[in-house]
Amino acid sequence: MDPESDGVRLDRFLSLRIRRLSRARAARLEVIDLDDPGRALKKSSPVRAGQRLWARRPSPDAGVRFDAPEVLAEDGDLLVLDKPAGLAVHPTAARFEATVTRWLARHHPGAEPVHRLDVETSGVLVCARHAMAHRALKQAFAERAVHKTYRAVVVGLPTDDAYVVDTPLGFDGQSAVRLKMGVGDLPAETAFRVVRRGHQRALVTCEPHTGRQHQIRAHAALAGHPLVGDKLYGPDERIFLAHLDGAVTPAQWDALGHTRHALHAVSVAFEWRGQARSFTSPWPAELDALVI
Repeated sequence: MDPESDGVRLDRFLSLRIRRLSRARAARLEVIDLDDPGRALKKSSPVRAGQRLWARRPSPDAGVRFDAPEVLAEDGDLLVLDKPAGLAVHPTAARFEATVTRWLARHHPGAEPVHRLDVETSGVLVCARHAMAHRALKQAFAERAVHKTYRAVVVGLPTDDAYVVDTPLGFDGQSAVRLKMGVGDLPAETAFRVVRRGHQRALVTCEPHTGRQHQIRAHAALAGHPLVGDKLYGPDERIFLAHLDGAVTPAQWDALGHTRHALHAVSVAFEWRGQARSFTSPWPAELDALVI
């Protein structure tokens, strides 16, 4: 431990030293003083220069119940899932059990996802059953030989029935959230088409022509019509930070309009072994009800 940390509270020290660990989550770790074996430290304990600590972080979502994916199609090469909202594709700092990869390891050993969907995004997720299929499908996604269609509910009513956002994207250096995207240098293009208009919101089809992180959500916000329920690109990014700590207020939930962002991967289409393949997931009723 460096001399500059001498006297700092334990929870603050851990949050500063461990990337993406909030102070609230640091306070929940079990920490032992290795110079006084067996002595557990409180979150308010001051750390000392030269002190040796051991921290144990239990599985972040041990015991958490989650909806399992539904299998839309499968053969010797492919396993296509309907991913529910709230299920991460890969393990994160906050999720281990509630992930597609963990579920696959238990129920379909050897299968791996070949693309990503955000935690709160539901819909079609393509997985490969073996290494050859995984390499071929990853290449197809990289070469933009895969056609993906999403539907979303956006705040406000777009002026045009169809519009394209081709603003380049990159990490937003002005944001307190490291993974947030903003205007940058990476080419990005998304086509939007209005399917139905309510009085305050609209249902739109989204077709990403490139594959940047958070592309649909960022482009929707840049167009002035963010997704309903989007904690990061919606009314205030501080809602996203509050959500990480489980501290979203009732007023913030009201501002969001829904418990998750209203985005669903409706279909994925590509050519496989000389044949056109297309897989679809029904548009969820819970999102359709948001078009008011």
